[in-house]
Amino acid sequence: MFRRIVSNGNSFQDTLSNDPSPEYIESANRLFQLHPTELYALLESAWSFRVKENRQPGHPGNKTTLRGLPDDLIGLFDNNWQNGTTFVTQVGVGNPCTGHSLWDHLIYAYVIESTQVYKVFQKLIENYAKGDFEINLQPAVLQWLHNTETLWFSDPPVLSSFNFVSKARPDIMLTRLGSYYRFFGFSLPGDEQPYYKAKSAHLNYRRSFERFAEEIWIGIENEANVTGRRPIDDAAIAFSAYEMQKNFLSQRNNGDITKQEFFFVSMMAWFHLSLEYNSPIVQAFGINEQSPAQRLFALANIVGVPANGLSENLFRLGDNMSLLLTLIETGVFNDELNVPALYEDNSPLANMMKQIIFNYSHVSGNNLKARAVKTYDSMPLQKGNGILTNGQAVHS
Repeated sequence: MFRRIVSNGNSFQDTLSNDPSPEYIESANRLFQLHPTELYALLESAWSFRVKENRQPGHPGNKTTLRGLPDDLIGLFDNNWQNGTTFVTQVGVGNPCTGHSLWDHLIYAYVIESTQVYKVFQKLIENYAKGDFEINLQPAVLQWLHNTETLWFSDPPVLSSFNFVSKARPDIMLTRLGSYYRFFGFSLPGDEQPYYKAKSAHLNYRRSFERFAEEIWIGIENEANVTGRRPIDDAAIAFSAYEMQKNFLSQRNNGDITKQEFFFVSMMAWFHLSLEYNSPIVQAFGINEQSPAQRLFALANIVGVPANGLSENLFRLGDNMSLLLTLIETGVFNDELNVPALYEDNSPLANMMKQIIFNYSHVSGNNLKARAVKTYDSMPLQKGNGILTNGQAVHS
């Protein structure tokens, strides 16, 4: 959510292949210098100004019926950052890569946290709280540290729209792990903490998604065929999309899990934004790397917490997976007539799917392209649980 605010409603996906623009960096620096109350006001504004279409609660067009703060209370905050279009940019099958629907899908939080970014920054904040820092705390750095600790390592305000810390759910980390399991049926890579696994979890997600992506790759490989074999199965793609959509909507339970999704994707967006450029906290440690993953590796080595060795793929996967699963939840691909947009030559969605299939294959260790070729002689892909230790990736 914070990255969308900084981008002023424009697509921020170009930052995957290009350095962030000077305007993006300037906006990010200003964001990091706001007071925690202003940052909470931005969260409340995003929550309140969501799209509220006449749809079943849980649908991307009507995420939840839970109320936001009344307008007169939101008006007490500094709304200089408020831009309604920033919060309600929607997606459509025609040109979906220009924006997202409201805030990111929970898959974005899962993918970004799989880099181990949360644990790295948690250790950094713990060192700061203990006074165990060997850096000069310039004003911009101190404000970033204060905001990060207040927003993400303290309990949310009791009466905030998205607070879910209570005696029933006292540990926010375990709540997050449980939410990931409910939606996707698996835990974070390398995390062995015990947490409650809901009996209704979407355990078929990985099978459905990989079948969906494999069929799309077959479409990409064969779309141009006008003679001979053309083994494209639009019905199979539509069925997998339908299966995922219904399972996701079931887990949302009329929008019950939406406040967790909103808070977790906002949290990971804050950490992601902090690594997208040489932000104040990155500069404070003398880091001058050229990508979010390399900056994360450098910070991980400084604080002594390992980062995922496949973080480069994961950072490139997060935005695209969020957009794809949001589209799937709208039900647009349940209709076979819309499916070809996923594999037609040079369509925005087909280009996005190529990136997803490439990066997902590396992260998961399952080559989604294998079914599209008669022979497969390449080396097996390394598993997605690589952990960077002293600059080296190790795999189990």
